[in-house]
Amino acid sequence: MAVSNPSTTPPTVDVGPLIEQQKPGRFWLSLFVVSWVITFLVGFDSQITSFAGRYIKASFELSDSELGMLGTVGLLGTLIGCLSRGYLGDLIGRRPSIMVSIVGFGAFVLLLALSQNYAQLVTLRFAAGFFLGGVLPLIWALNTEFAPSRFRSTSVGIIMLGYSLGSATGAPVSNLLIPRFGWQSVFVAGGIVSLLAVIPVALMLPESVKFLAQRGMSQRRIAEIMTRVLPGSRFPEGTRFVVGSGEVDDGRFTPAQLFRGPLARITSLMWIAYACSAAVIFYLAFWGPILNERLGYSIGAAATIAAATAISGAVGQLVISRFLDNKGIGTIAVVPMLAVPCLLLIGLLPLGPTAYIVVLLVANFLVIGAHGGMHSLSVIFYRPSLRANGGAWALSVSKVGAMLGPWLAGAIMDWGFSAQSTFFVFALFPIVMSVMLFALGRLQRTLPPDAEGALVTSSYATEPCDLTVRCPRQDSNLRPRD
Repeated sequence: MAVSNPSTTPPTVDVGPLIEQQKPGRFWLSLFVVSWVITFLVGFDSQITSFAGRYIKASFELSDSELGMLGTVGLLGTLIGCLSRGYLGDLIGRRPSIMVSIVGFGAFVLLLALSQNYAQLVTLRFAAGFFLGGVLPLIWALNTEFAPSRFRSTSVGIIMLGYSLGSATGAPVSNLLIPRFGWQSVFVAGGIVSLLAVIPVALMLPESVKFLAQRGMSQRRIAEIMTRVLPGSRFPEGTRFVVGSGEVDDGRFTPAQLFRGPLARITSLMWIAYACSAAVIFYLAFWGPILNERLGYSIGAAATIAAATAISGAVGQLVISRFLDNKGIGTIAVVPMLAVPCLLLIGLLPLGPTAYIVVLLVANFLVIGAHGGMHSLSVIFYRPSLRANGGAWALSVSKVGAMLGPWLAGAIMDWGFSAQSTFFVFALFPIVMSVMLFALGRLQRTLPPDAEGALVTSSYATEPCDLTVRCPRQDSNLRPRD
């Protein structure tokens, strides 16, 4: 594909229609593979504290509340890390910010193995969380900016399979290493592999062309990346790449930008739903293996059940993300509501082993699947120059719920309630989440076709564009979908 212009003036090319026209190929495969590696490591390093939790508890003689606080302080680190890395990602780019995050969490996860007391555990867990927290919103932003609009939420669902598989891998790795080498061994393994992973990331991960174009950065670099996206294409020297209207964003960000116009309601509803979802997710993730043990399962069986629920959730994310792309937010609003009866069944009835596992798998399919939809929603409503910050702030706010989840479950059990009772309490959060998603779905249907995150794909996103000239501008009152 050649881009030419008979005049002496180099053409101006809108990267949006080019990305909409791309087909699956080598570029997408390499992007997904690297993204899987990154999210796998984030999932593994985030979850190994849960699988090593009972051993850490015994080694340092911790109470349930202290162990729960260890999970909470890690989430506090991710909250602060999200905000700082989101700002960095919209300032200098997604790729360098991701690399900084990987090196940081790899180093501090490795150092966790050297902890000598509870204070050191808490400090290092916070530091590891600080770097872990910055990765996911950056990788979501990067992938959605290379995805055609019809595939945007699905792309996030696909890359988050890596996170779920990383979380699930923590169980067999912990069962293999900890009995032989102690709880420190899983942190050593996670840290070393994470540090090594920065090599393929540095060699293969591209920068977002939409970010570069909207910031007016490195036109030659954009051309090189676009030839990877569209093999066979050529761009004349001096080609100017733009996104939509071609306006260059200076990169100055303030949180108020997330609440301008329709974004005021969108951001508010999304943050509340995300926080409720995260409360349940991190309750199940942090306490899952321990709760399974307290319900009578062996250590190995408890870890295996936790791994199976992670896989069930991964499948749920992929399935539900397709509904989100095709039908919009309203169609997934019912999903967390369907999880409520499952949590109530576990919390109120004496289920047998088989029934418990089946109901738990269904609950995780629904809860984690809906949470995967929230990952996509956190970035699709914002223009490229705001996308990393938008996703980072949404994920950071969700950490309020995520911090509440592990602590609240530990507090409930310290107050004398059974492990089973915690499921009943956490059935309340999906109800609130569903209400917020229904309202957000109704709002999405009112957005103009060319607005970010609109349900109806505009002609900008679907009609071929003559690459010899710049594509037509959209109505100046609308923000084009990128």
